[in-house]
Amino acid sequence: MASVCLILQVRLAVDAIIMAEGAERKEQLAAWTADKKQVSAYAMNLPQIDNGVIVPPSGWKCVKCDKKENLWLNLTDGMILCGRKNFDGTGGNNHAIEHYKETSYPLAVKLGTITADLEAAGNANLHCEGFEISHIIIFFA
Repeated sequence: MASVCLILQVRLAVDAIIMAEGAERKEQLAAWTADKKQVSAYAMNLPQIDNGVIVPPSGWKCVKCDKKENLWLNLTDGMILCGRKNFDGTGGNNHAIEHYKETSYPLAVKLGTITADLEAAGNANLHCEGFEISHIIIFFA
């Protein structure tokens, strides 16, 4: 019986060690949560057009060239456009940049950096990017 008790005590001690957060991890968490998140000046008064655009949870493509990678969602009008063209010709076709130059709509978020379940993503995660969840939710069904 004593050996069973000892085994149980050792197991509890091992579990406590495994579950304990080290000092380094605690410092990382404290530094991350202590950072003041700045909201973009553009996000403070971001105009949003309720134009009926609904972004599907997948299958995204640029509305101008059908590219399916390096896509950006404009937070004013919901347009999905490809990003910058790289020096070697890879990447997008600059459609998101061209759209900004045409409209001056200031904020976009890279698709793939947000989840389809926006409530699960949490407002804090989105806020640290300079905008609020309310800027995105308008375009998702």
